[in-house]
Amino acid sequence: MTLRDVGTWYGGGTPSKSHSDYWENGTIPWVSPKDMGRPIVDSAQDYITEDAIENSSTKLVPANSIAIVVRSSILDKLLPSALIPVPVALNQDMKAVIPHNHIMPSYLAHMIRSRGEDILRAARKTGGSVASIESSKLFSFYVPIPHLDEQKRIVTILDKFDTLTSSITEGLPREIELRQKQYEYYRDLLLSFPQSSIPSH
Repeated sequence: MTLRDVGTWYGGGTPSKSHSDYWENGTIPWVSPKDMGRPIVDSAQDYITEDAIENSSTKLVPANSIAIVVRSSILDKLLPSALIPVPVALNQDMKAVIPHNHIMPSYLAHMIRSRGEDILRAARKTGGSVASIESSKLFSFYVPIPHLDEQKRIVTILDKFDTLTSSITEGLPREIELRQKQYEYYRDLLLSFPQSSIPSH
């Protein structure tokens, strides 16, 4: 299934800084590339108000989306993506997708993280002062979507590794690195489907 078909996509925008009522005492996380260093993002450095949602180019993205950075110098190295379990707004350098009912958000989040390098190779724009992702190529990127029971099995295993990796904050750097590599190995193994084994939806 292509990324275009996995769910409903949202773009972002920046409410005017000259409207203080868009920013002061805001309660809605306004997620930008600087917030995307974690696999699960439930907060942001900046917050906006309901007025900003109603009167500016940014819109509210429902809970359980998967967000992707589509314009940033970080794209020269990697493709930041994250599961976002709360309603948020996005800045213009981001996109997010709400998966359809037959796709678990956490499964799609693991899948996009696993395919990050491939997505970059396929969709990164050449030239330009800041690295960016070409939307049409992003949307045409293929991801395997197995039946829901298989998605649940995969997510259960990978979430355990994720939790383990995240919990070793006090460990030795080498131990943390090994846990991360172990997670990535099992993630890529579990998410490597033979083409013929994926049911079409």
